[in-house]
Amino acid sequence: MKIFTFSKKEHICKRNEFKQLVLQGKSFYHFPFRCVYLIKPSNELQIKLGISIAKKNIKHAFQRNYIKRIIRESYRLNKFIIYESFENQPMELALLLIYTEKKQPTYNLIETSVKSLLNKVIK
Repeated sequence: MKIFTFSKKEHICKRNEFKQLVLQGKSFYHFPFRCVYLIKPSNELQIKLGISIAKKNIKHAFQRNYIKRIIRESYRLNKFIIYESFENQPMELALLLIYTEKKQPTYNLIETSVKSLLNKVIK
């Protein structure tokens, strides 16, 4: 697996996967995200990510898309943190990042938040 990619296999795409994650997953808050995660047994290590931004908080679609883009980029560059720690454990980890802030973030804020959030998921 290439470490600095974010392929379709790593996305949470199906509605049922989102629903199962929200209903059965555990969550914690780390500014500006609420993180919901679910660990399931599997044959190999598989980590999936979903991103959600409420229309109530960010009104314009172009702003929501921009925020999602910088979240995906910061995850793509820092996902090695989580892959190195769970390297030999066969499981499926699903992460849902819900952006809760009401204003446009900077890239530096998102990147530092994603790094610390991934470290928190490891613990």
